[in-house]
Amino acid sequence: MKVLLVGLGRIGKLVARKMVAADENNLDWVGAVEKTRDPEILSYLLNHDSTYGAIAPKIRHTADSFVVSGQSDIPLFADVSLAISETNPDLVIDCSGSHRSAEILVKSEYEQSRYHLFAQALDTVKLRNDTGVWVYGVNDSDFDDKVPRNIINPGCLNNCLIPLIACLTEKIEIIKGTFVSVHSVTNTQPNLDRAQRSPRWSRASGSNLIPSPHDSMGLVNKFFPHLEGRLIGRTVRAPVDHTSYVTCSFEVGNRVDEQAILDCLASTRIASTVLGMDHEPLVSSDYVTDPRSCVIDGTSIRVVDGYTMLISAWYNNEYGFASRMINIADRINKII
Repeated sequence: MKVLLVGLGRIGKLVARKMVAADENNLDWVGAVEKTRDPEILSYLLNHDSTYGAIAPKIRHTADSFVVSGQSDIPLFADVSLAISETNPDLVIDCSGSHRSAEILVKSEYEQSRYHLFAQALDTVKLRNDTGVWVYGVNDSDFDDKVPRNIINPGCLNNCLIPLIACLTEKIEIIKGTFVSVHSVTNTQPNLDRAQRSPRWSRASGSNLIPSPHDSMGLVNKFFPHLEGRLIGRTVRAPVDHTSYVTCSFEVGNRVDEQAILDCLASTRIASTVLGMDHEPLVSSDYVTDPRSCVIDGTSIRVVDGYTMLISAWYNNEYGFASRMINIADRINKII
């Protein structure tokens, strides 16, 4: 399946590295779109990452393309429309987060690209009738027979929370809850104080814990309608370069104890490649290349009075999320 990759930021870069390094690669990377159209710099950043290290095989470059051993040259474009017409891809993976890019892709005249996989739930995409939300490992069966033209992979925190709640609700009735996610820094934050979208977002990422509301629960509500208006959370950006940690407090309808929760987690239908559990007292650096969406901290599970449970989970908001993008792309390739 021919894949056009839009955006070579943190997620796009990891998706590209995974396509290049895959042992059995059924995804044919045929082009890339990046407004910073500099193959020398971009190939350097693809080869070397301060968080994840170097990759093999090494990506070389020409004046206008990437070169990977054993593959055709991968042209680099600054314009999405041109890239589609030149490469005629089966799937466009859009990691840019750009509203402009999304608007171009969902227009009917660009049917040269059969499917679009978005790494962000932009309104331009999610309000369309030909869009599906795919939380890999949770609702895969929704796409067994037909893949919609536009697919949303709904973000790293949703990819952690939704499998966790889906697992628990197999045997436990969740009535309401709260969560706090301690989230690693991203490129949307300034290194030093600089005017941004809000006062706190304007503060230096490397020297502050930065609280932020997380009021958009629409996608969680889509999967768990009974929790609409009953689940709320916050995030706190922390000065680490990868991996996040979410702590949830749930009020439950049926009396539970810690063993009942462990039994529920152990018997879940969700694949261990998506949802896992560790009982060791690990820290964020232990998850630098962990591909799972949600890794429950087995040391965190507590129950108060039988009806309030506390549970925490790790998720690598970059590496784990990029792994899900590749998983979904592979599944699309098999289905079509």
